[in-house]
Amino acid sequence: MKREAQVGPRLGSQDRPRIWDIPTRAFHWTLAILVGWEWASAHLGHGFLRYHMWGGYAILTLLFFRLIWGFVGSRTARFSHFLCSPRRTWAYIKSWRSGVKPTYGHNPLGGWAVAGFLVALLVQTGTGLFATDDVLTSGPLNGLVGSNTGDFLTHIHKLNFDIILALIATHVTAVVLHKVIGGHDLVRPMITGRASTHTPADAPHLTFARPWVGLIALALSGLGTWLILQI
Repeated sequence: MKREAQVGPRLGSQDRPRIWDIPTRAFHWTLAILVGWEWASAHLGHGFLRYHMWGGYAILTLLFFRLIWGFVGSRTARFSHFLCSPRRTWAYIKSWRSGVKPTYGHNPLGGWAVAGFLVALLVQTGTGLFATDDVLTSGPLNGLVGSNTGDFLTHIHKLNFDIILALIATHVTAVVLHKVIGGHDLVRPMITGRASTHTPADAPHLTFARPWVGLIALALSGLGTWLILQI
């Protein structure tokens, strides 16, 4: 759901602008792996539910990190950079007819897709804290709610994962269409951190956060998850 500049020929790495920092890329791929694990562990039987819960705690920590990083991270990772107004998003959609102006980072639609992912995953991890299989395993906060509420949140937990799968399918489809129709490679930049094409004269100046800021954000995120589990 991200769009980059497609200007000029492919050149050396130093001629391609840096658009994604290491924390953002690490978040992206680690989250992808963990979501895959959560799907698998939920279908492997009761013996894996403990590890399923651990994966949920890891995802919750990542989500806390991404929320923090959305305010103090590098420019392309900040919410202020990619969450656009409805009017601007609609203007972007209409611009497809005459060719889309290159963007560095998430385009307006991609930005709202990121927001949708974060909300869906927060709902998933939040409900998982209260969910129960009514057999052997319950979330760490299940004891704080009644049986009916726990069952309701468990139902939402299961239903919401189908929504997450739909969002993943939409994201993968968009990435493929960007490559096939527009010729824009969105996977490689999320690996290397650099755009697939050279820097045009009017490219924006992108600022990047210090590595220690990311480490502090991750530590605070882990602390937040730990505190929740102590309730």
